Amino acid sequence: MKYFTHPKGIFEIKIPLDWHYKNEVAGYENKSLFSFDVFENAKGCFQISCYHKSEKPVSPNLPKHDYNTANLKFIPAELPSSECKILLWATTAGEYLFIAKYIYQPGEVDIKVVEEQVTKVENSLSTLMCLSPDRRELAIGFDRFEKFNASLAASFDLKNKAMENLSFIELIILNANQIDAYLRLCIVFKFQVIENNSLFKLEYLYQGEKDKPLMEKKIYDKAKDMGIISEEQHKGLHSLYDRRNKVVHRYIITDIKTNELLEIAYDYELLCEEIRLILRDIEAEQFDKKIGYHGLKDPHREKDKSHADELFSMVNDKHFYKEFHRTL
Repeated sequence: MKYFTHPKGIFEIKIPLDWHYKNEVAGYENKSLFSFDVFENAKGCFQISCYHKSEKPVSPNLPKHDYNTANLKFIPAELPSSECKILLWATTAGEYLFIAKYIYQPGEVDIKVVEEQVTKVENSLSTLMCLSPDRRELAIGFDRFEKFNASLAASFDLKNKAMENLSFIELIILNANQIDAYLRLCIVFKFQVIENNSLFKLEYLYQGEKDKPLMEKKIYDKAKDMGIISEEQHKGLHSLYDRRNKVVHRYIITDIKTNELLEIAYDYELLCEEIRLILRDIEAEQFDKKIGYHGLKDPHREKDKSHADELFSMVNDKHFYKEFHRTL
């Protein structure tokens, strides 16, 4: 299973690896109702909502739970509907009301499939936890960090495809993206070491639609100022940045040749690997000093299949594209 975290950190819940979060891909706002179903041939839809007690009246008959408590008790019910079947579960925790639904078309789904999906719903609900306000910043940070890692992993699918198709411009852009990602992780982990905590500086890991962008050159400068990269590497990054922009914006109006693109892509690849190794050293530093995200577990230990499956599931979420979809 994999975590879904409320955008404001109000709750966390684990959902099956073959479920996708549907709000964003369906064009809905990232707020209640939060909807999930499988990638293709949907058997039904799982939805969960949370409301502060000031938003919606709460029945005194519902179970009451404290913050940071798992295995909550739910009251099940079935809502009347002439068009579909709606199973419902409700409970309260902290100052919030939680309502979960599983919706399906009885005539279109085999009853055994429904039973399997309902079991998944109940297993998922057993992991629901309403977080106290003091735990929400950390929860949001972990969520954005995991999504950042999934996006980085997804970029390798695109990169491999670009190499296979000899798409040099795409390869250059993806290498530049990966360098930027590695440096952002270096910066975030360095800050954790310096400040001796596990909090993530989200301005380096996430840019919302209305957030002020933190440009690549600023990332290069910050990495140099923090001693993450050398002066030579800093100059190399700026040089490649200028060459990349020439390719992207001025390929047609200059005399740059297509055979030069491969050379630029290769130079990017070399520097990308240098910076990846720097990141590896900073991860090891955290583990050695028992500080930050990697303070408790060796980041370079051999991962088991469950870790790989969870990552593949999150990569599926990032792509939401059939060609790159991995069956789990």
